[in-house]
Amino acid sequence: MKNILPSIICLFFIIKATAQESRKFFYATIQDEVSAVSNAHVINLNTKQGTFTNNNGEFRILAKVNDTLQISFVGYETKNVVVNINNFGIQESYIQLKKVPIELDEVEVKKHNLLGYISSDTKHIKSEKEINAETLNLPFAGSRILTPAERRLHTATTSYGGIIPVDLLLNWMSGRLKKLKKFKAIEDREKRIEKIRSNYHILIEHELKILKEDIDRFIYFAESADDFTPFYLHNEVTMIDFLQKKAEVFKKLNPKTYN
Repeated sequence: MKNILPSIICLFFIIKATAQESRKFFYATIQDEVSAVSNAHVINLNTKQGTFTNNNGEFRILAKVNDTLQISFVGYETKNVVVNINNFGIQESYIQLKKVPIELDEVEVKKHNLLGYISSDTKHIKSEKEINAETLNLPFAGSRILTPAERRLHTATTSYGGIIPVDLLLNWMSGRLKKLKKFKAIEDREKRIEKIRSNYHILIEHELKILKEDIDRFIYFAESADDFTPFYLHNEVTMIDFLQKKAEVFKKLNPKTYN
């Protein structure tokens, strides 16, 4: 009996480890009708493991097909989601929560088209007299706010009254204009890189299998490629296909790390 007991305990841990290995990370984003839901509680009812969504509503949790995930958050209906094989594909999963209406004892009903979300309803609410740059008829009211690099370049090249500004000639002769254009190009590139990082970091790490410490280096590598064009950023399918091809090249250039 003494010899059998250790074997049973060992078998128990082997079975438990095997069951755990059969699960892999399930990635999804939780949102409502308007925006992402942060700090929502997600629990796998089969494993009793839980996690919370980040500021973008994203989460990951170990799961397998037919596991049941329970999502809950104050002000929303608790939702159970059964994991299926499609949830582990390249397409990110989205889970929508339904907001629970709040009943008040005495409410004055008025005609409006509000949804009950502060972030969206404030756009439809107007004060009796709005005070802003446009109502005050200030110069350039309603114009897009320029970035620092755009503002410096605009100041250095703008003429008034149809006359070629002396500053433009001086900036051109001194080489400052060339530097300002270079700063503008650097700023534009940083915007593109940040957009790739924000929209595709999950894909790059978990689907393309780029190591977490190499993600930034890979994004710079892909963005600086000769066949990259900013138009890819407006087409998700094209951008994913481009990143997949660049990941293959990147791994070949780093054989010691990606063998």
